[in-house]
Amino acid sequence: MRSNPHAAPADPRPPASGPLESWLWQKKRLADENGVIPVDGWEIGRKQLAENEGWWREQNAGAQGDGPAARGAGLSPASWVSRGPGNVGGRTRSFLIHPTTPLRMWAGGVSGGVWYTANGGTTWTPVADAMSNLNIGCLAFDPTNPDVIFAGTGEGVFGGGSLAGNGIWKSVDAGVTWTQMSGTASWGAVGRIAVNPANTQIILAARSGSSAGIMRTTNGGATWSNVAMGSESQFVSWDPNDSAKAVAHVRALSGAHRAMYSTNSGQTWTAATGIPTTDRIELCYAAATPNMVYALSGNGLVYRSTDGGQTYTVRTTSGNAGSSWWACPIWVSPTNSDLLTVGGYAIYRSTNGGQTLTQISNGYIITTAPHPDIHWFMHDPGYNGTTNRRWWVATDGGLHGTNDIHASTISWFSRQATYRTTQFYGAAGHGPTGRIIGGTQDNGTLRLNSTSSDTANLTFGGDGGFCAIDHEDPNYTYGEYIYAQVHRSTNGGQSASYITNGLSDANAAANFIAPFILDPNNPNTMYVGASSLWRSQNVRTTASWSAVRAPGNDYISAIAVAPGNSSVVWVGQNNGQVWRTTNAHVAAPTWTVIDNNGTANPLPNRYVTRIFFDPGNASIVYVAFGGFATNNLYRSTNGGTTWSDITGSGASGLPNIPIYGIARHPTVANWLYVATELGVFSSNDGGATWSTASEGPRNVRTDEIVFMHASNRLLAATHGRGIYTADINPCAADFDGDGTRDVNDIFAFLGAWFANDPSANFDGVGGVGVDDIFAFLSAWFAGCP
Repeated sequence: MRSNPHAAPADPRPPASGPLESWLWQKKRLADENGVIPVDGWEIGRKQLAENEGWWREQNAGAQGDGPAARGAGLSPASWVSRGPGNVGGRTRSFLIHPTTPLRMWAGGVSGGVWYTANGGTTWTPVADAMSNLNIGCLAFDPTNPDVIFAGTGEGVFGGGSLAGNGIWKSVDAGVTWTQMSGTASWGAVGRIAVNPANTQIILAARSGSSAGIMRTTNGGATWSNVAMGSESQFVSWDPNDSAKAVAHVRALSGAHRAMYSTNSGQTWTAATGIPTTDRIELCYAAATPNMVYALSGNGLVYRSTDGGQTYTVRTTSGNAGSSWWACPIWVSPTNSDLLTVGGYAIYRSTNGGQTLTQISNGYIITTAPHPDIHWFMHDPGYNGTTNRRWWVATDGGLHGTNDIHASTISWFSRQATYRTTQFYGAAGHGPTGRIIGGTQDNGTLRLNSTSSDTANLTFGGDGGFCAIDHEDPNYTYGEYIYAQVHRSTNGGQSASYITNGLSDANAAANFIAPFILDPNNPNTMYVGASSLWRSQNVRTTASWSAVRAPGNDYISAIAVAPGNSSVVWVGQNNGQVWRTTNAHVAAPTWTVIDNNGTANPLPNRYVTRIFFDPGNASIVYVAFGGFATNNLYRSTNGGTTWSDITGSGASGLPNIPIYGIARHPTVANWLYVATELGVFSSNDGGATWSTASEGPRNVRTDEIVFMHASNRLLAATHGRGIYTADINPCAADFDGDGTRDVNDIFAFLGAWFANDPSANFDGVGGVGVDDIFAFLSAWFAGCP
């Protein structure tokens, strides 16, 4: 396996991490033809989404529930059902505990919004879904009024990252409603917010992205100034013993990481000395000892200052926190300045001021002990080091805690139930059994095995990706670990093992999340896209592999097999090239490039995210692309000879955002659905217009959308809100299948009836007769649900 800087070397389980590799892959999906990701791409997309919602509401005004705007290709807001999983939390970098009512807590999913619990984490509810950005990087209270909460959006560890932000949002009613703070919308990611305890009009914010650094306001956020410029900032905090002092982390424009300090309420900042500048730095005041500040470096060592953060000396002589630029938390007991915890892949504790670090956690995926990749520590507001030692941690797998952080052997508890913030890369569903298999960021490949339960089991560890279920025998399910390391379950997803022996590109030459599919005509055949295209024709048994397409000029990013004709296979590449073969069944198929071939270039030269054949007509092919562009969805009705852009236009069109998945209703040819960077969109009219009635997944990135096999159940796999399904059952009176109940359906039915067409046997009794006319007209006048 690829080396992982966070994993314990002796741990045989697949590492539950790969953040840098994941980000480099995601950058490819976000970039334009020149490799550029526009800094305002998300903000423009959100504005266009809001315009589309306005258009949808205008069209929907006065609708009776069966018109195209009201139904949204059969997908109404009430259609969605959250499938969780309810026992697997997603990446969380922040949470708050009410200072006087500690059962009240707020948590920020990095791509799943703000969540609230009134019962200490037993159950959770999302409370900030009206925000235009649900990527939560940090949370902070007004120290004088806990009803006032600030939420910083975006994940700044990548200098802005794939989870982009749009500044700071503020609630004055304990998270019920939120308003974007003026002047912060263009900021990008916010890693930390600190409200001055003596003067709450003074706020400091650690900002990443364009014009990054430490931002400061003296008027409660009306205006801001950059008081410590850099390329990113991850941390800022006020001295609990002196409100004029503060410390912060800033990465300079040169790339050097600096621990900074201020002695004049954050007006000016000076770089500290004694701590390495090569790694991320997280800081924490020792509240029990004035002027003492601890620092955790990304090199895994603890440093300490006794002069308010001006100079530091290394403390650690035994052990290493395993921290990095990705995970670097530190906590110091407010009552004992020698007791601290630090983290990275696991949690370490020191009882001698950071000199010795001892590991106290060894959790994994769906364990009571904290999940690997540790991001945030917090003690209970009533913590006193004696009668109250309750302590919390946020991880890549949600929230955990202990009732005694001092104990020689820690007893952990988990608080993931109903905290549905799992980040999926892919999923597949089987309609008759209700089985769902999904691949996640850092939470492995998961199985949901019942429509009545949202509790998942772990099929395979590490990061997950694309998934598939054998529709002939759903006991065979498939997933992958990073870089095309495909695994197979023969027991319906209870467990799985690798089947990549002979697939030499696996873990060597493939995208971080590499595409694979089962042939829809023969699920014993699988294709895996890497540098080459690999095929197994006995994937249920020995899974022997052969390369059926030699390496191209970029990695394969999408694969599709024509329904009804296994000889026709298409692939797309990272660079936008699309290739086709019509003799895929032979040992050495012949491939033809149909785009970007030096002569014809009808499609964009961006990352091909998905290729999709119309299930009823293999001559109709859809291709979706990444990048923040106007033309990310194309259709050909003649097998690729000519192409049409079907993103629509104006407010009724799709926003200029990456599209990751495509689906078509099994029985209504014009009903289309796409998964995008900002949620799910649907079309009643084959792509002429689009609407976003997606109150279920909200505006969260959605990586997969597909109909579960042999059903009308649509499955959406989000990267921050888990899995959603929606049953989309067309109106029986929509006889012509255009998605609307209108007079044209009467003419279509009568035409079929006079032709004695079997489709006119509306009541299903006997042959076509007069009774069918009465049955149809009765349904038509009754309308649609």
